[in-house]
Amino acid sequence: PKDSVSSLAFSVDGQLLATGSLDGTIQVWDMPAGSLKCTLDGPGGGIEWVRWHPREHAVLAGSEDGTVWLWNADENAYLNMFCGHASSVTCGDFTPDGKTICTGSDDASLRVWNCKTGENIHVIT
Repeated sequence: PKDSVSSLAFSVDGQLLATGSLDGTIQVWDMPAGSLKCTLDGPGGGIEWVRWHPREHAVLAGSEDGTVWLWNADENAYLNMFCGHASSVTCGDFTPDGKTICTGSDDASLRVWNCKTGENIHVIT
């Protein structure tokens, strides 16, 4: 089913759980309250993975449509989209300082991004 959960990750402080689904949405759960906090959407394909920023309640997700999205989960707000991969973005993560993102794709490339500006800093093929 399209709403099947394909990935999940806890925020660093353990307060929030993000679940990514094949319908392209991210649901953010408030763990202490045991309830849905918000639903984040945007990607045109299923979610491959989700990661939390190391210091903030910002969630990063890679999609089958070749895009990577970043949202502020506290504000239920879109922050940035990272475009450049030619096919599904199968993995990604923040650097420990949270300033840089690295993503990998079925297009056989790794891309390094500036988290704040969305600039593609480097491509490794």
